[in-house]
Amino acid sequence: MKYKTTKKAVMAGYYKVLAVPYCDLHYLLKWESARAYTTRPEGWAADVYEVGETGIAIATGYAPFGNVRPSYGVNKKYNDLAREITSDYHTPWEEQKAKLDALIKEYIKEATNND
Repeated sequence: MKYKTTKKAVMAGYYKVLAVPYCDLHYLLKWESARAYTTRPEGWAADVYEVGETGIAIATGYAPFGNVRPSYGVNKKYNDLAREITSDYHTPWEEQKAKLDALIKEYIKEATNND
């Protein structure tokens, strides 16, 4: 179950927060559970996913925030790869999850420009 938090708390709790527009990583995050969410006066703002190694999160939603802004091309590339994985209905979800976990690690590496 996710909890309500603030942008300030998320930014203080993670050393890298990737700001991703709403649904740009829909397929890549399909089997992940949001750890927290933020709000704004209009309502829901973003979900926060803790991914990869400790200290890295993805904030995705209508009002994403973070200190790393992956390009549209990088987001599309990995979301398209994830769509291929999740579209294979003959593969059990456990295998899909394992493949997506590996893909998330690759995404984080490329999005944050780590070698």
